[in-house]
Amino acid sequence: MIEIRDLHFQYETEQPVLRGLDLEIREGEWLALIGANGSGKSTLARQLNGLLLPNSGTVCVDGLRTDREEELWKIRSQVAFVFQNPDNQLIATSVEDDIAFALENLGFPPEEITGRVEQALSEMNLTGLRAKAPHLLSGGEKQRVAIAGALAMASKYLVLDEPTSMLDPSMRRSVLESLQQLHEKHGLSIIYITNIMEETLLADRILVLDEGRILRDETPAALFADCRWLRAKQLDIPQVSRLAELLLEQGYEQFRGVLSPETLMEIVCK
Repeated sequence: MIEIRDLHFQYETEQPVLRGLDLEIREGEWLALIGANGSGKSTLARQLNGLLLPNSGTVCVDGLRTDREEELWKIRSQVAFVFQNPDNQLIATSVEDDIAFALENLGFPPEEITGRVEQALSEMNLTGLRAKAPHLLSGGEKQRVAIAGALAMASKYLVLDEPTSMLDPSMRRSVLESLQQLHEKHGLSIIYITNIMEETLLADRILVLDEGRILRDETPAALFADCRWLRAKQLDIPQVSRLAELLLEQGYEQFRGVLSPETLMEIVCK
């Protein structure tokens, strides 16, 4: 479990970005983080594996504290981070070397590195690209390589900061499908920052941040049933939720809480 207690943080020349956050992220859950630009989403994400450290308060990962330098390597092996732009973290000359890079730095035995890399290549559908230079890959393929690196490390938590914002719809679906498979197969905890509301429907919980504070911490069904509040906060609403809202306004209560086009069509066809 990741436990955050009374977390405060600000950059040197700015107003506080995080203001007294308390949060628990359970093993095996999918947590989506949303909020307007400047709400503190990316800053919070970087606190989870010690890329940033609290000004006050604590961040603990399975009992290890990010403000203890001697515990940071272990924390970062458990909490992997995928950036918005994958070019910021792909550094090797081939896909398989990039996936193996962190394992080699941590001194894993060569035979174990080989096994882990092979498994990660297979699970992320990258086997045919193993010898290719990362800079020659598509955006979606690059993100899958970054995720494969986390899989090879056997990380328990995967933090993704708007990983599909630079991808076309097809590549976006491919990355999300890969994440769903990893989440279901390995019980990987996913902390997912996005401004694309349809992506949050995959989450177990959605956290809404505003000026460094948590405004809502709810299931997708509960949050997107409150379209009026979302509009007041200038947050987008998934298309299926907007349609369900219109149907509810016409008295069709059976559409309350609908979160997928498939469920909506099932109700229509009954």
